[in-house]
Amino acid sequence: MNAPLLRRLVIDHDGRIGRPADAWRDFIASERARLITAPSEGLGSEARRLFHTLSLYDQPRHPAVPMLHWPVLRQLALAAHAGYCLARLSHAVALKHGRSPWQQVADIARLAWHEGIDAQTYYMQELYKAGGAGRATQTLTRFETKNGLFTALKRLAPRHATERHPLGDKLAFHARCRQHQVPTAPVYLSAIRGHLALLDEGLGGDRDLFVKPRRGKGARGTTLLRYAGDGTYRLDDGRSLTLDAYLAELANRSRRRDYLLQPRLVNHPDIADLATDSLIVIRVITCLDAAGEPKVTHGMLRVIGKLERSWHDSTEYAAPIDLDSGRMGAMTGDKLDGALTWHDRHPLTGAPVNGRLFNQWPAVRAAALAAHRAFTDRILLGWDIAVTPDGIVIVEGNATPDVAFLQRVHREPIGQSPLAPLLRQHLKRLERRH
Repeated sequence: MNAPLLRRLVIDHDGRIGRPADAWRDFIASERARLITAPSEGLGSEARRLFHTLSLYDQPRHPAVPMLHWPVLRQLALAAHAGYCLARLSHAVALKHGRSPWQQVADIARLAWHEGIDAQTYYMQELYKAGGAGRATQTLTRFETKNGLFTALKRLAPRHATERHPLGDKLAFHARCRQHQVPTAPVYLSAIRGHLALLDEGLGGDRDLFVKPRRGKGARGTTLLRYAGDGTYRLDDGRSLTLDAYLAELANRSRRRDYLLQPRLVNHPDIADLATDSLIVIRVITCLDAAGEPKVTHGMLRVIGKLERSWHDSTEYAAPIDLDSGRMGAMTGDKLDGALTWHDRHPLTGAPVNGRLFNQWPAVRAAALAAHRAFTDRILLGWDIAVTPDGIVIVEGNATPDVAFLQRVHREPIGQSPLAPLLRQHLKRLERRH
């Protein structure tokens, strides 16, 4: 409490003893004015504060090693990783941006202490640049979002049934989308506990097929069946099988894990030069506003290198998409070694990226909004959407979308993005509920 305010609590301006009620009223008025004029808390800082003070820590998922969530071991691991990051990048940052290695050490220590931000975030989000400390307060990290914050936000949305509509169960997700006329890929067949069931029509013919687990994220556990002619399919392991032989094998595998059989989706010719074999997806972030209506806040084109056998590159590459014009920005990767690298052309196919108009963006945007309207018991969702010669296809939805790569690709903290005002109002609701 400052001296003038303390004096006001004791005596009035004439030197006489002031009435306690008047002094208290003056104190309240001054504090209200201070709060109104004080700078607002950065969205990232607010999210981390709520994560800790409301004890939102729930089922750690990032990192996946349980020991790295123990207090002392976590700090030791972060310190060791900071040393690794400094060894790999500090010299290059010093040469390119004039921030000496010792200044970078001080930055990382300060951000770790005040913001809980690690060294990898410091480099991947370019917090070594001018104004980095301010951007850090607006930056979200995987730690708070994937370890409970986004789960807590999910619970704020009203349920429309005894359970929330499924996202992780791809078969139930497909059924829900079909119910609301949201475009998804056909599911020819399900393999569940050793039993095969025909679902959508179209199985057979001379097209490639794609098998994926009923539950799971990303490309883990998937199998591509390339049609080789004469009724046989070539698998990734080099074998050639008839469809009947493969289905018998799939039925046996499904005793341990459920699978779905779908057509292989291919890229629209307008973007096919940005990949070789893999399916390009557009990641779209949608968030409900105060009226419960979804809004699109981010869009980016993603190419996953580990799905391209000829690239020998496990990097995920992405380029931002302008929400209004549909033009793409420069492409970057998700690996630490490429933290200083941005590409105007695709680094492996050579196709132009920066400034390129993505003609299908209006249709993709509309599909994302339609998909969220089918799942309004979720506040924040990340959609993976494919653009094929046959139209737009919703591949999957994610209730805990990654924030780190999203912010890197857009070179903008979420606290300074179109998502900020929507997310902030939900954080306020979360704080009031607790």
